[in-house]
Amino acid sequence: MDGFCLLYLLLILLMRSGDVETNPGPNTAVSTVSDKEFLRLAKDILPSDYEAVGISLGFSYPEVENILLQKSKNHTNALLCLFMKWKVMQRPPHSNERQLLADALREIDLGGLSDRLLNESLIPNITGGPSRLTESQTKPPSAESQTKPLSPELVERCADEIKSKYRSTVCKIRADPLNPASIVQFKDMYTNLFLQKEHGTEKQMLDYNDILNLKVNGEFPKRIMVQGEAGAGKTTFCAKIAWDWIEGEYFKQFVWVLIVPLREFKKHTIGEIAKSYLAKNNPATVSQMTEYIQSNPDKVFIAFDGLDEASGLIMKTKSCESQPSVTSSEACGSSSETGDIGLVDILCSDRIVSCPVLVTTRPWRAVKIRSDGDLMKLYTFIHVEGFNKENLSVYIHKYFPKNDDKANQLIQFFSDNDVISENMAPYPIYVAMLCLMWKKRDEQKIKKMKSLKTFSQIFKEMIAFLKEHYAQKEVKKVGSRSLTDYLKKIDELLGPIAKQAFNGLLENTLSFGEDDFQTCEEIESKDTACLVGILSQENRIYADMDTHEMNSHVQLPVFFPHKLFQEYMAGVHLASLYESDRNEFNRLIGEVVLPRNKEFRYLLYFTVSHNKSIAIHVMNSMLQGLSMDFLKWGGDLSFIVDVAFESQDADVAALVKDRVSSKKIVLTVDYNVTAHTVAGYADIGLHVVKLHIERDCGPTMSLDVAEMICSLPSLKIVYLEKAFHHCFFGTLARKGKESKVSSSSTIVMYMYV
Repeated sequence: MDGFCLLYLLLILLMRSGDVETNPGPNTAVSTVSDKEFLRLAKDILPSDYEAVGISLGFSYPEVENILLQKSKNHTNALLCLFMKWKVMQRPPHSNERQLLADALREIDLGGLSDRLLNESLIPNITGGPSRLTESQTKPPSAESQTKPLSPELVERCADEIKSKYRSTVCKIRADPLNPASIVQFKDMYTNLFLQKEHGTEKQMLDYNDILNLKVNGEFPKRIMVQGEAGAGKTTFCAKIAWDWIEGEYFKQFVWVLIVPLREFKKHTIGEIAKSYLAKNNPATVSQMTEYIQSNPDKVFIAFDGLDEASGLIMKTKSCESQPSVTSSEACGSSSETGDIGLVDILCSDRIVSCPVLVTTRPWRAVKIRSDGDLMKLYTFIHVEGFNKENLSVYIHKYFPKNDDKANQLIQFFSDNDVISENMAPYPIYVAMLCLMWKKRDEQKIKKMKSLKTFSQIFKEMIAFLKEHYAQKEVKKVGSRSLTDYLKKIDELLGPIAKQAFNGLLENTLSFGEDDFQTCEEIESKDTACLVGILSQENRIYADMDTHEMNSHVQLPVFFPHKLFQEYMAGVHLASLYESDRNEFNRLIGEVVLPRNKEFRYLLYFTVSHNKSIAIHVMNSMLQGLSMDFLKWGGDLSFIVDVAFESQDADVAALVKDRVSSKKIVLTVDYNVTAHTVAGYADIGLHVVKLHIERDCGPTMSLDVAEMICSLPSLKIVYLEKAFHHCFFGTLARKGKESKVSSSSTIVMYMYV
């Protein structure tokens, strides 16, 4: 037995006899970091922070990148390798590597991980038996018990820096929705949105200025769910809240207003997010930010934007309370062990219950909250309906401040087409896009736009405009062969983007990292998509890094300007599989898309619009099992009609008509039907027995209703109320004698104005 082993045995015997303390003076076990802790850190650090961590630890940029390449771009393994190399560099062995590592992490704004390192020092028990230290001595002190509260001056400084962050990021509006350089002041373009609040089973109009006057049992609601379709203005709604807080008009009673885009902060905690909004030299720590929020919940307003854009488990409903604890990879920002507060805990009102929290989402994601009785009681529900007729006009005139004629022509375009009015006019992103097209296109192409009927047609026109707009910057000669070839090349380059869009859609991912575009072809595709306007990418400049060691521009994730752009490109990819891999196409339609049809409504629209064969194939799948029981148990025939209408194909319409007729299904057009669905019923010519309309109808819907009354032999009952366009009465006057309506309920009609 060598001398070291004898010394080790003697040490153990002395410890067991009680003559040697287990912690004699400075404890090297506390100051060192275990391999297990290094591995945990490597897993918790985001890939986007990899380079910053390596450089902060003292490695050169080439060394950092070389290690990443050696580890096949696996960031976790590369980080672990960095930590092991850094550990070897820390000599003599008694140096406090834990503090050094914590300081290095804090320098790059990873304060939450830094705090965890300092608060989780464990004293090993080398005997393997019970430690002599009590539980209170071995248990790491909580973050709350060790956090020094922010001073009033620092609280105010944090507020000022958060406001400054919002002025330069959140509160910016693009005049051109796809051009990052077209930024205008918030007040120059912002237009009020049409809001409604739920009152029982009904909706009531809600003025934005009355939001803070909402009351539930006499007090302001602590959890508010703001629902709106894609592009309805939910993000702009959050920007308006930030702007009003900055300007001190509304929300001035709150010291901090935290706007949290869930697309960017899926796995962070609220303290980490708040800290990320501060200047780098701000001494406030993540723990201090969390402590202030927890101690002053009535002084902080939190707005989570885009619940539908965050993947993984978001709401801990009763069904998942019995499951194992939620990790950060599964949930939207689970709580850390340092006392920080996870986003999922805020959303479920498990933490900071009295802090007012607003959440925006597309309707399909709100179903999870509504389906949980206890959770639903915590929320007050508001709906963002986008623009109404009045503020649509205001926005368009703001877009064309010096050209009233152009503005009025576009306003009339919206008024004349109900499908466009319902599907495009309410949504600011599409209004902005149509304004841009109206501004750039000649009279002939504007005339073509006026003839568009479906959502897919309009969106195809938008994408074609973007590609042409970009191509003509490179090839000046309009109508030339070289321009046609260049457009074809753009389509080829967008193929990989379409595939990424589809894969991301399945995983509910809207943004993509550099690792998703590795080959030269993929990088070229990404760059082209950004130049065209289908993708967006901005640069973050690290001014404090040595430009000789690394490129000063570090790319942020690539993302689609809006989810519907991603859905359109996903439709391009899905349609391409029909020819290239029919088995995979069939699997995706039958096992993925149709079972989630409410979520993938627009994906289906865009997919069937590509060609007749695809539309017939999809429609056959949708019509399987069609029967009276299908309708009795909640089957949505109107949705089938909507998808068929998007195909704009006579054979598809005939297929739906024949299948429905063969099943002898009694059809009723309900009172809350959309212009899009009415157009579908009129186009297909289904055997509708009852027509029940209780809404104002514009020109196209009025014409469709009149044509149905005059032409459908199956129609027996008609109930009409509200206002109709004069073309309705003109059609009835010409064709009324052809109507087969045998009995009629009360018919109340008012002239449309």
